Amino acid sequence: MYNRGLRWQYAALFGLFAPRWRRARLEAFQDARVRALIHHSYRNVPYYRRLFDKAGLQPEDIRTIADLAKIPPSSRAAFQSVPPRDLIARGCNPERLVVHRTSGSTGEPFNILRTAFEDRLLQAYRLAVLFRFGMRLDDRRAAVVTRKFTRWPLYMRAGLLRYEEIHCLQEPDEILARLRQACPDVLRGFPGTLAFLAGIMTGADRERIRPRFITTDSETLTPAMRSMIEAGFGAKVIDFYDSHEFNLIAAECPVTGLYHVSDASLVGEVVSHGLPARPGEEGEFIGTALQSWAMPFIRFSLGDLVTRGPESCPCGAQNSVLAGITGRVANRFQLPDGRSLHPYALVNPLLAHGAWVRQYQIVQVRENLVHVKLAPLPGANPSPEAVAAVGQLLRDKLGPGVAVEVVLVDRIPAARNGKYRPYYSLLPGTGAATQTESTVGPAETIR
Repeated sequence: MYNRGLRWQYAALFGLFAPRWRRARLEAFQDARVRALIHHSYRNVPYYRRLFDKAGLQPEDIRTIADLAKIPPSSRAAFQSVPPRDLIARGCNPERLVVHRTSGSTGEPFNILRTAFEDRLLQAYRLAVLFRFGMRLDDRRAAVVTRKFTRWPLYMRAGLLRYEEIHCLQEPDEILARLRQACPDVLRGFPGTLAFLAGIMTGADRERIRPRFITTDSETLTPAMRSMIEAGFGAKVIDFYDSHEFNLIAAECPVTGLYHVSDASLVGEVVSHGLPARPGEEGEFIGTALQSWAMPFIRFSLGDLVTRGPESCPCGAQNSVLAGITGRVANRFQLPDGRSLHPYALVNPLLAHGAWVRQYQIVQVRENLVHVKLAPLPGANPSPEAVAAVGQLLRDKLGPGVAVEVVLVDRIPAARNGKYRPYYSLLPGTGAATQTESTVGPAETIR
């Protein structure tokens, strides 16, 4: 059965002390967790039993983290091709698990499930990093994000680590007003959103919004964004690399700018052409979640490109290291009426009204033209009226003067760099003008 009781929980909590360990002890901890995870997944998770059997592998073949390379990688597409119950460990009641539904940063909405203990544990790993950066228990925190807490942790209800969550899709003036009221000591947000806010801040904003440090996540932090955020808010930016599947993957070192991998909660690999990447070489990130057993992620590919770092960080930390994160940048759409629109303002209603959508891609070709590609779920056959409704919904969000062209496709392929970008702008200055956008086919175009 899945529930391994207090012994399993104690071993998982023990990983919170990993930053104090030497590298050998950290790897021994990873090896032990990998062995237990593999045995558990083979016995209890149908998807992994089939995967191992097809590859001719037995749990005994995986003894160390180096042996993980024997296991074929999985992906979100592979997970979506099987019944959801095959991904959940025997003994788990899906109705009692914590659900994280992604907004589809890969263009394919997806549910991640964890036990309440697993979910809190991963949050604890993240908080531990923030404490190492200088966060205090009595700090006021604010986050400009999309997620809304459904259950406030006990420590927040007790008045510790006070937290203000501000939805990034509010009007910029409203966000800044909320931040002036919150006066955060620690600020978190998407790089694109914070950079935009930094560019419109007034002197009054800067007087009231004075965080000691800022963390960014969920999008690629470009050098230009970092400069804008640090200049606007007057605080150092520390970038996090994370995902719904793993929570925290790596955190930027404030000393060197390299990224320390959260080795106690996952094993990270950088793979180039099927082989381990060399230091300084770019490759695909593949992760194995050590603390997610209700829905295991073993050698799971996020579709992200990262650069492998040196064997160790010059700061002296014992973590494995990434040199850089290619990631994805959610460009704001600049509209003819002068508004600046975050793509999430289009993605969220699209997903809410288009339950039949498996993949999507929204591209701003010109200020007054947006192309939308939609790939339906297998077996789905949306009517012309349903497709037209999506087009009209997006037109309403974009406002007058913007044409929306929608086309149905079987699938949306990755770009030339091997990555799929679900939303971006081709306007000059957005960083995406070099992307090529195929024309929308005329047969199912809505104008």
